[in-house]
Amino acid sequence: MFNKLKGRFAEAKEKQERTVISYEDMPLDDYEQERTEISPAAFKKIIFGVLGVLLLALIVFAFANRERLTWDNLHVWWNYEVMGTTGKGYPVNIVGTEVEAGNIAVYQGRVAYSSDTSFVSLNSSAGEVSNKQLRFTNPVMKSADNHFLIYGLGEKSYQLEDFDRSVYDGTAEGGILAGDIAPNGRYCIAVEGKGFFSELYAFDAHNNRIYKYSFSEYYISSVSINMSGTGCVACGVSNNNGEIKACAYVLDFTREAPLAKYEIEGDYVIDCKFISGSRAVLVGGTNAYLVRVDDERVDVVDYEEKTLKNYCFSPATGTFSLALSKSGDGRRCDLIIYNDNGEKQVIAESSYGSESLSSYKGVIATLDNNTIYVFDSAHNQRYSCSAGAGAKRIILSSDREAFVLSVTQIRRIDLTQDRTDLSAQASPDSAKG
Repeated sequence: MFNKLKGRFAEAKEKQERTVISYEDMPLDDYEQERTEISPAAFKKIIFGVLGVLLLALIVFAFANRERLTWDNLHVWWNYEVMGTTGKGYPVNIVGTEVEAGNIAVYQGRVAYSSDTSFVSLNSSAGEVSNKQLRFTNPVMKSADNHFLIYGLGEKSYQLEDFDRSVYDGTAEGGILAGDIAPNGRYCIAVEGKGFFSELYAFDAHNNRIYKYSFSEYYISSVSINMSGTGCVACGVSNNNGEIKACAYVLDFTREAPLAKYEIEGDYVIDCKFISGSRAVLVGGTNAYLVRVDDERVDVVDYEEKTLKNYCFSPATGTFSLALSKSGDGRRCDLIIYNDNGEKQVIAESSYGSESLSSYKGVIATLDNNTIYVFDSAHNQRYSCSAGAGAKRIILSSDREAFVLSVTQIRRIDLTQDRTDLSAQASPDSAKG
C-alpha cells in the first residue's frame, strides 16, 4: 500500500509546474544568473533622461535668478568666495572711527561699508577685498549689487567703487544733494543748481552724461534710479507761505519733460526707492506714497495717526516695511510689510521700539536696546537674540541670520541662538578680525 501511494505521489509531483521559487530555495549561483541585465541602449536612455531633468532644473533656476546671474556677480563669487583669501570670520572691527547706519550694504553674504575714512568690502568670511581711502567730510553711500556710489553731502566730489576695485573719481557741477546707482552701473546725482533750485545729472556706466534736468520750484532731497538705469524718481521740498510742500518727479532719461509730477501738500518726503520696475515708494512724515511710472495716480499708505519710527526697502521681493509706533515713547510698534501696491502682507504687533528695521521674504526684524526681535508671516515672534553692545543697524541675510553694524564692529548673528550664547560678541574687545 505504501509503495502504491509513493508511486502516485511521485507521479503527481512530476506533473506539477513550479511557478514561484523563493530566493531561499534557489542556489546562490543560480540566483546570480537570474539577475536582469540592463542593455546599453536602455542605460543610455536613463542617463540622458537624468541629464535632461538636471538641465531643465538648471534652466528654471537660472531664469528665476536671471537678474543675479550676471557676469559681474559670477566674477565676484568665483574670485572672492571660491578662489579668494579666507578671512578670520565675524565679528570684525570697522576701518575708521564711525560708520553711519545707512552706509552699509549686504549682498549675497558679502558686506561693503563706508566709514568716515574708507570704503571697505568683505567676502563672506570677513576677508578684506577692498580698502579705498575716502576724501569726504560727510560720506553717503548708495549701493546696487556690487556697485557703489559714494559722495560727500554738500560737496562736489564723488567716487564710484565696485566690490573689488575703484572705478571712477568724479566732480559734480555743484554741491551734491542726493544720488543713486543702478545694478548695471548707471547712476544719477542731484546738485545745487546754477540759476535753479536743483539740477539732476544722469550718467551711463562709462561716466558719460546722458541726461540733465533743472528744477525751478523744489530743492531735491532724495532720488532713486530704476533698476535698468533708464529713469529715476526725484523728490523735493519747498516752503509755500510757511507751508511745507513736497513733490516727486518721475523722469525718463530719453525725454525732456517728466513722465509725471506728483505734488504732496502738508507733508515731506524722507526717502524714496524703486521697489519694482515700475513702482517707487516715497516715505513721508505722515504717509507713504506709491507712484507708478505708467500712471498718474498715487496710492497713499496712511500711518493711521501712528508715528513712523523706521522703514526699509526690499527691491528683491518688491516690498517695503514700516515700523509705526502707537505710543509717545516710540515703543509698541506695528511692523508691517507692504507689497508694491501698498497692500499689507505681514503685520506684527510688538511691544518694542525700532532703532533699525529689516525684512527678508515675509520675515521682519526690529532692533531695540541691543536685542533683535524677529517676527514671521503668521505674526508670531520667532526669535529674540542679542545683537551685541552698541548695535546701530541690522540687515537680515536670511530668515535665520542677520548682519549687525555696531559702533566699532560688524557682526554676523545666528538668530536661532539664545541670548547668552552671544555674550562673547557683546563686547567690542572680543573682535579678532
